[in-house]
Amino acid sequence: MSRKVLRSGNLLDRLKDLLNEHTHVDIATAWATGGEHLRVLADAANRESGGVKVRALVGIWGNATSPDALEELSRIADGDLRIVENDRLFHPKLYLFERRGDGIVRRQAWIGSANFTKAGFGGQNEEIVLEVGTGASADALAAWFQERWDDCPTPRPVSEVIRKYAETRKQNPPPPSLRHVVSGPVSRRRDLLGDAHRPLTLDEYRQSLLRCEEMLRKEGMAWQILDPKGASHMRVIARRRELLLGDTSWSELDRESLQQLTGSRFKRESQFWGLLGRMTRTNRQAVLRNEGEIRAVLNEIGKAPDASFPDIAVEAMQKLKAITVKDVGWATQTLLLSLARPDRLLPLGSTSRNALGTLSGKAPTTLGKPENYRKLLLWLYGQPWYTDGPPADEGLEPIWRFRAALVDAFAYEPEK
Repeated sequence: MSRKVLRSGNLLDRLKDLLNEHTHVDIATAWATGGEHLRVLADAANRESGGVKVRALVGIWGNATSPDALEELSRIADGDLRIVENDRLFHPKLYLFERRGDGIVRRQAWIGSANFTKAGFGGQNEEIVLEVGTGASADALAAWFQERWDDCPTPRPVSEVIRKYAETRKQNPPPPSLRHVVSGPVSRRRDLLGDAHRPLTLDEYRQSLLRCEEMLRKEGMAWQILDPKGASHMRVIARRRELLLGDTSWSELDRESLQQLTGSRFKRESQFWGLLGRMTRTNRQAVLRNEGEIRAVLNEIGKAPDASFPDIAVEAMQKLKAITVKDVGWATQTLLLSLARPDRLLPLGSTSRNALGTLSGKAPTTLGKPENYRKLLLWLYGQPWYTDGPPADEGLEPIWRFRAALVDAFAYEPEK
């Protein structure tokens, strides 16, 4: 019987090798989250030359396991997922690889410290795993897994169990320290909204915005997010929206107000007015020239009921394109629309499209197409923090009103 010690840095590559060499894998883990390890497992299960058959036994103690990961594991395993309820701490980390043929079963097994999580397989945590080859130890681990599998039936349908767990987790989310253990540290602002660190409630969204502010400061950015009177996203959205939809015609605005509306760099200390996007000279001229027709579109968006989105946003983009022909592109179109409805619509400028593409799983260069913008909005509307309201807490009410447009703070990337 062979033995090998694996460490954090080589777990993922070794997982790929073993999945390529075997026909079955059984996983018993205290926690599971999304990450590259889950994509590797999905690829192995879906390969054309005979996918790996997967069974997974997953704990949910402390609500650290991600409901998204459970849904994906259930899909990968074709329903062969069993969930150990929260009445006890289910703490094993066992990975059992089998190759079956000619009536013979050959096994290799991992046992060690790594949960089936982003941090466990991504190198963020220090992990150690013992790999054992065919022999009595691997057979004993297989017998243990089968015993636990039989002892932990999960009511059908599994999807309903996952849904109930997701609701429970939303009411009682894991503490940040535990989420850090399973998901790893955040290196980019966009990751605060990603699968591993996604806020579950509107209050968690506020906490993510505060963490985003800290990261912006460390990056040397000269603005904030939530201060309604300072150089911040909150102030910019409120002021530009007021100018966009107010009673004063855009062509009659004083110079400073017009520059605030368009996000022009008119003073060194006021560069933050371009947050969410800036209008170029050509954009600005086309917008002013077609103010009446554009205002009509924006007023329609402003009065639209929530149920009409995202379809009405797609129609509005098409109308704005028809009004301005080629003079106003999708960046300015979505800027105008998001200022009109900062609760429902995202700005999509060149500084944010890469991050938004990553978060939504769409190609960044295609998001400006109306139908792909629609898919981006559907991603937004599916976020648990987005639908957690209206809030009873008055401190959360401004965030609720601007919650879509504020995503720009996470997605912004400096232009090179």
